[in-house]
Amino acid sequence: MKTTFKILVIAALYAGTTANAQVTTIDSIATSKVQHFNFDEMASETIGEGIKRKWFHGEKGQMTIFDLEEGAHIPWHQHPNEQITYIMSGKVKIKTLVDGKEEFVIVSGGEVIVFPENVPHEFWALEKTVDLDVHVPVRKDWLSKELPDYLKKSE
Repeated sequence: MKTTFKILVIAALYAGTTANAQVTTIDSIATSKVQHFNFDEMASETIGEGIKRKWFHGEKGQMTIFDLEEGAHIPWHQHPNEQITYIMSGKVKIKTLVDGKEEFVIVSGGEVIVFPENVPHEFWALEKTVDLDVHVPVRKDWLSKELPDYLKKSE
């Protein structure tokens, strides 16, 4: 019995290592295949005054790097996506709802803030900032080449 179990485990491990995984590096097209991206090689797009982004998405979530110049502003908005924001460097002031009341929160390099779905928020870069955001599910409003209305206000 133990020998049969060992053979099954080894076979399972071997099968897992010989799987045919495909790597795709073309823009931000979602696929059911393994994807591989390099933020350093992606072109940034300017989406507002002092706001640049690079992003990609899979089938269920997306990741974005924002480069924010000091004074950049992302206006008040909300979306049906959970948002996890990791400030890689710099500092932002965020207006959001905490326990149903509008509050301001300062988030600095190395810190994370999580916005549940449909919780409004607004950002001001207090200094040059690099912000890594993860959204789940994929932001449908970002899939077209048209900027969402709230981002048009930041231009």
